[in-house]
Amino acid sequence: MKQYWLAVPIILAGLIFALPARAQTMSFADAAEVLVAACGVDIEKHCGNVNLGGGKIKACLERNSAKVAAGCKSSAAQAFASLQRRAQARIDVLRVCDRDAARLCQGVQRGDGQILECMIMARRAVSPPCNQAITDAGYR
Repeated sequence: MKQYWLAVPIILAGLIFALPARAQTMSFADAAEVLVAACGVDIEKHCGNVNLGGGKIKACLERNSAKVAAGCKSSAAQAFASLQRRAQARIDVLRVCDRDAARLCQGVQRGDGQILECMIMARRAVSPPCNQAITDAGYR
């Protein structure tokens, strides 16, 4: 068996922008573990000659859907959806937290994650939507 589990983080990084959005998210490492456990055999069998990244493995699994195990389809869909939510949350977090940042982080220099750090430190005073966005983005 080829060592596809080593390549899963690369695969997932290339896939996250081709998927749906919102709810709880999982880390890239957790998603890779799910994908390897549920789809490793199918990836090797049906997608062994596919280059990594750019959504190619996801597309290959979809193309071969009739031959892919049901557990792989279900687990992969959940992992990819979760990764998309995380990617979208990382894009949205500062917009969602803008009012909280203006209220709680006055005088904090923008850049190098300083506003985000301020928001994490002020967790108890931050609005629920902002706290959720920070969590969904995987920053805590």
